[in-house]
Amino acid sequence: MRARPELVGGDGADDTALMQLLPGAIAKRGAEGLLCVALPDGRGYAFKVADGNGRGLRPAVAAVLGVDQLASVPIRNSRGETVGAIELGRS
Repeated sequence: MRARPELVGGDGADDTALMQLLPGAIAKRGAEGLLCVALPDGRGYAFKVADGNGRGLRPAVAAVLGVDQLASVPIRNSRGETVGAIELGRS
């Protein structure tokens, strides 16, 4: 998984992106908005979106693990146009 993260979830997938951004980390998506992460220092995290839609995972991961590249997820309409974003709120 660490050697070829693109084979875990595919190009642009949450788990693949996280492993590419945090060398040494292992991540795997699951059903219904689940993402599990193991860091090289031994810490582990399970992220779960209550409504089952994984769109909120990246901002949650960004908030907890400090991976700013995941702090915003574009929302696209049926024509593929960006019409908004789910973003990590900053105070």
